[in-house]
Amino acid sequence: MSDLQLFFAAGLPTITVLIGILLSQRSTDKLEKRIDGVDKRIDSLEQRIDSRFNRVESRLDRIEADLREFFRTVGQHEIRMDALEKRGA
Repeated sequence: MSDLQLFFAAGLPTITVLIGILLSQRSTDKLEKRIDGVDKRIDSLEQRIDSRFNRVESRLDRIEADLREFFRTVGQHEIRMDALEKRGA
C-alpha cells in the first residue's frame, strides 16, 4: 500500500469526521444563540403581561373601594330618608 493510499484510507475519513464535528458545533452554537434570544423575548413578554395584570388588579381594587364607599353612602342616605319619613308621618 503506498503512502497516498494510506492517506486516503485513514486520513480522509478522519478529516471528514473532524470537519463534521466542527460544523455540528457551529450549528449548535447558532441554535443556542437563537434559543437564548427566544428565552429573552419570552421573559420580556412575561414581564409585560405581569405588569398589565398588576395594573388591572390595581384598578379593580380601586373600583371595589369606590363601590364600598358608594354603598356605605347609599345606606346612610336610606337611614336619613327613613328618619325624615317618620318625622313627616
